[in-house]
Amino acid sequence: MSEHQEKPNKHPFKARGTLLPKTPLRPFWCSPKRIDGKEYVETSPRDKKLLLFLPVIFAYVGGGGLLLEWTALHEAWTLITGLVLLVIAGWAHWKLRRMKPTEFYVFDREKGVFRAKIGFPGRVIEIPFVEIEGRLGFGPGPRGVPGYGLSIYHPNLRGLSLLETVGDNDLLLCYWSFLVQYMDKTKPLPDVPWLRDYPNRTKGMGTMEEWKKMEKSHNFIDPWHEWEAIVSQNPKLDSNYYIEHPEELAQWNGKPPWTLNGEELVDAGIMPEWMLPPDEQERYRAQKGRRKSHGGERR
Repeated sequence: MSEHQEKPNKHPFKARGTLLPKTPLRPFWCSPKRIDGKEYVETSPRDKKLLLFLPVIFAYVGGGGLLLEWTALHEAWTLITGLVLLVIAGWAHWKLRRMKPTEFYVFDREKGVFRAKIGFPGRVIEIPFVEIEGRLGFGPGPRGVPGYGLSIYHPNLRGLSLLETVGDNDLLLCYWSFLVQYMDKTKPLPDVPWLRDYPNRTKGMGTMEEWKKMEKSHNFIDPWHEWEAIVSQNPKLDSNYYIEHPEELAQWNGKPPWTLNGEELVDAGIMPEWMLPPDEQERYRAQKGRRKSHGGERR
């Protein structure tokens, strides 16, 4: 844990949205600020740096408007004021482009941790990714338009929005699928354009075009809808349940269901085997066969 991390919150919180399993649910997608084989860095949608660009835009517009007015009226004050505004806007733009983000998220694959710089000037929080719970919620967006939102939760973090979208939830599920695959060092890197120079990659659930074709097939089962049904029938998947009933964590040896990866969820009887990606299904069946031959299955 980071030395900046807050003390655990002793009061129960209510995580909003449906819990997401730590297994790919859609083809991979991301839009990184920086990414390599060790770290994925994304600017927070609430980064205050973005707000600081608004005065710069107004200065550009005001300066340009005054210069246009000068061409019509030929008044000296409009020329001087317009040029001053444009100089100030250009200087402020140059400074902002070199300013570090006030809020950002780092998914550290090498260390298996999530780091976030939150607020201004900002505090840094570091949490193991396996302890983080992903949630997909639905509700009004910033402009009142209903849409989906992807958030992550932890007792020391409460809720932190990663991405919002209007329309269907495919993009958010693609983003979560990427994060799950990327943060698991035991698995290949996700196959996204920014990682094409790395040989150890996997397509996971395929491309979006392949996914859309698969959706139209007769025997298609959507893993997300299947997971929603599993969660609705099992309240113990919810982190809030264990916050209210901490004594029941003992049966999981301190490792509740939302921290499990795909294969562990299948082992625990929470998730059906077919929800694993094809390459993981083959590996899981091989491991399952070896466990049986050595005297039984692990939980």
